Amino acid sequence: MPHPNDLLIDGPIGRLSVRTKGLEPRPRQVVVLVQGSNLTGQSMFDFSFPGGEDYSVMDALVAEGFGAIAFAIRGYGRSDPPEDGFSVTTETAMEDLDAVIAWTTAQGWPKPHVLAFSWGGRIAGRWAETHGGRIGRLVLYDPARGGGNVILPAPTEPWWTNTREHYAEKLEPEFTSAELRNALGDHVVGYESRSPNGIRLENATPVTPINPAKITNPTLLIYGVEAAKATYMKGGLERAEFFEQLASDDKAFVILPGGGDFIHFQQGRHRFFKAVAEFLRAG
Repeated sequence: MPHPNDLLIDGPIGRLSVRTKGLEPRPRQVVVLVQGSNLTGQSMFDFSFPGGEDYSVMDALVAEGFGAIAFAIRGYGRSDPPEDGFSVTTETAMEDLDAVIAWTTAQGWPKPHVLAFSWGGRIAGRWAETHGGRIGRLVLYDPARGGGNVILPAPTEPWWTNTREHYAEKLEPEFTSAELRNALGDHVVGYESRSPNGIRLENATPVTPINPAKITNPTLLIYGVEAAKATYMKGGLERAEFFEQLASDDKAFVILPGGGDFIHFQQGRHRFFKAVAEFLRAG
């Protein structure tokens, strides 16, 4: 497996925790990966365990000739926390993404690609509305696009507690090995038991959605089949309408069997890796 390089970079309010893989050979293209609401990019995109070495999205990208960069939004993992977990919102996360893109550019990759998952899809999509010229291709993976129904009740505590039970429920057992569910549960409890709750407070109010008409980057919209069936996270537009309104002729809408919200942790992960790599390689 590629060797991880963990470091801290300057962010808008403190240090941001960053992990890179595959940068040493100076690949032509790199991919910045944007986390969802609960786990850092490092855990979401570079998770593996004994006997489960083929789950890392970062490793899969490196195997396809890309460099990979994951990071933790403020308050997650080793990134410096704000005083108030409620202050971590889509807007502040966009600032953190901006800092990571600027750092990546300074390392010699002026137009990195971006792959963004769930809440990360809203972060990256809204950021790309005004900063798309700074990146190459964009992958929106089961994005929480905003603009749909509010999600109640609003949280009262500024920090969310991650539990193994939450992921045992989210990771459909018909698509996910027991070994993966157990290993991820152990990891969450041991290393990422707390995360900011700003996104849940935000979701309990009308949320500014991604405007697809402002995204001019080549864009892949990709889902596991069970996530594509779900009514939540659809946003104010149906998924097909959102896709049609993307302001690029270079776009693809892919639904894959063998998984749901977390298909990269599920049976369909290798097809997911392949679809993402093929789309990014076209740039």
